[in-house]
Amino acid sequence: MQCKFIVVTALAGSIANHTVAKDTVLYDITEQSPFTTATQYETFIENEGVEQLFDVSLRSKFISKHARSWVSLAFDNKQQVLEYSLTSAADAPERDPKQWTLYGSNDAKVWQTLDSRDNINFAKRTQVKRFVVTNPGKFTFFKLDMAQQGTTAWGDSYLQLADFSLFAPTNLPVAQFEIEAPTTLINQPVDIVGQVQNTPATLNWLVPGAKIFSHGNKAKAYFPKPGRYSVTLISKNIYGESRVVQRNAIKVLDKSHPWLGYETPEVKVVIEDGESEGAQRLLRLFPDIKRTIDRVTRELAPLLYKNFVELPNFEQVTFTLKWMDTIAYRAGDDSNMEIAFSSKYITERLANKSDEVVKYELLGVLWHELTHGYQHFPKSIGYDDPQAHAFIEGMADLIRIQAGYHKTRKPKLSESYLGGYTNTGFFLHWLAPQYPDFTYRFNQTAIELNEWSFEKAIYVVTQENIEQLWAKYQSHLRSQLTIIE
Repeated sequence: MQCKFIVVTALAGSIANHTVAKDTVLYDITEQSPFTTATQYETFIENEGVEQLFDVSLRSKFISKHARSWVSLAFDNKQQVLEYSLTSAADAPERDPKQWTLYGSNDAKVWQTLDSRDNINFAKRTQVKRFVVTNPGKFTFFKLDMAQQGTTAWGDSYLQLADFSLFAPTNLPVAQFEIEAPTTLINQPVDIVGQVQNTPATLNWLVPGAKIFSHGNKAKAYFPKPGRYSVTLISKNIYGESRVVQRNAIKVLDKSHPWLGYETPEVKVVIEDGESEGAQRLLRLFPDIKRTIDRVTRELAPLLYKNFVELPNFEQVTFTLKWMDTIAYRAGDDSNMEIAFSSKYITERLANKSDEVVKYELLGVLWHELTHGYQHFPKSIGYDDPQAHAFIEGMADLIRIQAGYHKTRKPKLSESYLGGYTNTGFFLHWLAPQYPDFTYRFNQTAIELNEWSFEKAIYVVTQENIEQLWAKYQSHLRSQLTIIE
């Protein structure tokens, strides 16, 4: 299993009545020890339940439609939690918990306060904040009672959190390692350095597919073929074994063949509704949806990136067909992209359309949603920001247009480029031929600009003012409308 993170700390001094030795090593018991979870309310959004607090991704999240909610953990044995951490979700900072109390119990009835925090702010998205427990003890049950105090642009006051971890002392050889060059070339050496606490007796490095030379906590790997490689460090001492795995940790590129070694994610198909007319129609039009998704993925990737090592490390794409009001959506985390299609939409909205039109429309939706999986997202602002929305949805429709699945839509005059979807997508499509590598470079701005904005991103790529470009684009649309009339 790939760990969220393994943190080794050296604590000194007194925490309440508990003295912590300088050489105490803490580890994340939500990664190392078996436990069960519960929450105050039923799951609000599928795949955004309490389980997502303890997965390997900081991009997934737990969300509650209530402004206040608790989550609890039950371990098989008593645990002495000395520290804990919370991680903000990737969007909507107004939903961050502002105050909380951590409790411990041995019967899940009588709860003891371990730590309370108030007026806490997360400065950025997916920020990890770690706290010392002020009143520690040994307990089997733990509960985090959280409350938020904000309202989003959509008018909700939901509560959300990406990750929750508990840290307790251990005698196991807790390890972590750093990779000098996560991206490298064929037969170029990559140095890997491990850090292991609690005096390991043996260390063993595993890098399948590579030639590896190791000495103690250091390893040097050579890769004869392009592709993605995982790294494992196994450490043992008299108390047991610790295993740290980083999947797809090293990407190896052949510059002369930039897509050699690219492996598309495994596709999993989940049919929640297979009985409605819309569901049966989709399954008839796409008898091998796995192959369709694989083909679109292979064609989409080179439109956004120049080689496979730049791509996100998805291991799986889960396609779900379900009866729902939303036409489609993309969810998931860093390893599993989830795409859902609405059989209700096909049944009710596309009922009178020909098979050719329906297939064309659904392929366009698939291109749009898969683009959401592979595109970058601005790192400095939340997804609910109008500029981020325009970028995310505009980029997805730009790729859909470039793929040729836009003929059911037309560009329209508008006062702003921030509408997203076709409003922004057709504008970007008009810009793209005028500037080399426009699509690639515009996508890259999301991770290259520390203080990202739509205006800055356009200027970086074009060296022109966006308002002037937008005015030219609107003038172009007017001239096209005049010709049509």
